Amino acid sequence: MIFINQNSFTIAAGALLLVLLAFLRRGGLDLSKALALAALLLGLSLTYFLFSPGRSATARADQVAQIVGGGKPVLLEFQSPY
Repeated sequence: MIFINQNSFTIAAGALLLVLLAFLRRGGLDLSKALALAALLLGLSLTYFLFSPGRSATARADQVAQIVGGGKPVLLEFQSPY
């Protein structure tokens, strides 16, 4: 279940591409249909790279411990990349 939750966009995008490709192949694949498929693929790729989680700003635990134990009040915010 974790795999589906963390990769739901990739699974849905792949399924959408397969459904569109099957639909477009029924009537023959001409230039306009190929451009529609390419536009969908480009849009899904851009969306994936723009909204995929990145690395943490403070990736190492010793850096966090040094900042928190520095004597100043610190606001910690925990976020999940998914």
